[in-house]
Amino acid sequence: MTKTHHFTQMFKIVFLFIIVTPAFFSCETHNFDRDKRQIMAKDQIHSKLYKAREYDVTGFKEDTVEVSDNPDFKKEIRYQLNFEYLDSNNVLQKKTGDVFFTPDGSSIINSKITDR
Repeated sequence: MTKTHHFTQMFKIVFLFIIVTPAFFSCETHNFDRDKRQIMAKDQIHSKLYKAREYDVTGFKEDTVEVSDNPDFKKEIRYQLNFEYLDSNNVLQKKTGDVFFTPDGSSIINSKITDR
């Protein structure tokens, strides 16, 4: 009877470990959210360029900005990317791209590209 009781306890411990371990390691961190937004911002800016080759981000900044012209949000997350690319005429272009996200960082509100 003692062997059976010991086996049952060990089985419960192993079963609990197998259930808890994946849940513990599958949680996303806030750093992952930032990385995901950075990739989204880079892709958003790249999609606005026409026939861009050798697209490279040379600088990056994240901040929160107060907005007065958007009634839906008081603050937005801004990702500012300095980037370079070769245009269709093989001329190096140096630009800055701003990508604005909702306060929770899950969706892109708008984006724009300006000369540096």
